[in-house]
Amino acid sequence: MTSKKKDTAATAKTTKAAAKTTVKAAADKQTEEKKTAAKKPACKTSVCVEMVDLSVSITDIQNAVKKAVKDKGLEASDLKIYINAAEQAAYYTVNGEGGEDFKVTLRDL
Repeated sequence: MTSKKKDTAATAKTTKAAAKTTVKAAADKQTEEKKTAAKKPACKTSVCVEMVDLSVSITDIQNAVKKAVKDKGLEASDLKIYINAAEQAAYYTVNGEGGEDFKVTLRDL
């Protein structure tokens, strides 16, 4: 093999090795970024409804409505809640059905 061919072969090996190292470094960096992202705590969010002399969380309203549905012996596949600030109440429908008795008084929470 001539000197030029040897140099070309050596350069090709070096280039391949460098490329493998670069790809491995990039993969390691992505793995480290994923680990760092996984360690970040999730942002906790809460929503509170405030009315005259009343403050109640959305979670409490949802839980009260779910309990009322269960107490009525109903099984909901579609539950919608409507907050009426003037009445300080949450009305709800269960599977599209509702009425005056489908109500949770927010002051009771």
